[in-house]
Amino acid sequence: MIMRLISQRKWLFLLLLFSVVFWLIFCTYNTKENISWWWFYKQKPIYKRNSSFTLTPYLKCEGDDHFLVILVATRPNEIEARQAIRVTWGQERMWLSKKVLTLFLIGKDAEHQSHGKQSVEEEFAQYGDIISQNFIESYNNLTLKTMMAFQWISEFCPKAEYVMKVDSDVFINVKYLVTYLLKINKNVSSDFFTGYPFINTKPHRGFVKKAYISKTDYPFSIYPPYCSGLGYVFSGELGLKIYNMMSHVKPIRFEDVYVGICLKILGVNLHIPEEGLFFLKQVKFDKCLFSRLIAVHDVTPQQLNSYWEDLQGLEISTC
Repeated sequence: MIMRLISQRKWLFLLLLFSVVFWLIFCTYNTKENISWWWFYKQKPIYKRNSSFTLTPYLKCEGDDHFLVILVATRPNEIEARQAIRVTWGQERMWLSKKVLTLFLIGKDAEHQSHGKQSVEEEFAQYGDIISQNFIESYNNLTLKTMMAFQWISEFCPKAEYVMKVDSDVFINVKYLVTYLLKINKNVSSDFFTGYPFINTKPHRGFVKKAYISKTDYPFSIYPPYCSGLGYVFSGELGLKIYNMMSHVKPIRFEDVYVGICLKILGVNLHIPEEGLFFLKQVKFDKCLFSRLIAVHDVTPQQLNSYWEDLQGLEISTC
């Protein structure tokens, strides 16, 4: 009798636990809720950051003939990653007769340390390709770093035709990206934005601290459509609109979602790319595959160098 009672209580407990989990997963998310993205918007530009640049590149845009500017989000201690980019996909200034400029976005080192042989200031003095402002480098400040990127474009390169914001652990096939942009150039509006898309993604309310966002900061049960921060591409004209909108939109800690909110308020839809152009996770290297993609995430500096060397001289027509 006692064993039967214990067994019944056990099943009741499991049923209760299942009900709670089911409610948390399904009942707390209502995809049909009335979402107003204007909740984040303020009429006055109260979120405008009037921050000056502590470092700004020698390699500024001159005139109006820059086709593509690539801005790489990187941390102060990622010297090896920056150097790998400089000698691989970020080294060329011309691709298919189009000017391309690659620069690095860095916040202020919280520990005020030099990393390896050079401090960030010494690295800047040598290469002149670093953009920095006086905010502390941290995961929670990635949105500030992205806002800095849009500010720099608006102030120093407003006539760039296209801009890409990318993480430092990403392989970019710049040649294929330029080819892709030239092909779609005549068929898209000036409000062009593409990358690895997330549609109907739910905010995390659980226990994973890195992914968590409170209902105070984000009250809705669904994120707007947005592109992964691994790397997204947008027209320069749209970049200026997004930067202006950022002055009115309440920032949240996830920079890619934040940009998605700005796009929603602007009434801009994502351009969904065909499959096989943006990879959220690392994929096994294949010459033909890598010759026809735009971005691969989670790549080490050593892999980047190896991929670059293997792709040299490869003609797409041979694949």
